[in-house]
Amino acid sequence: MERMKTWMAGALIAFAVAVGLGLGLVMMGVAMIAGLVVTLAVRLAGPQILAEAERREADRRADAARPVNAEASPA
Repeated sequence: MERMKTWMAGALIAFAVAVGLGLGLVMMGVAMIAGLVVTLAVRLAGPQILAEAERREADRRADAARPVNAEASPA
């Protein structure tokens, strides 16, 4: 009976380790896929985001360069 308990405990430990490694590999795969999706999204959207940021900066600089007329009524 003691041999059976020892064998069963060893089998359960081996099963737990195998399942743990399998789940770890699955999670690594999911993380890799998520990383690839983020990388692809940034590569595709990056140029548009940079162009928009540059346009907004140019607009901000143009607004800052306009002369301020103290006599003009506020809009």
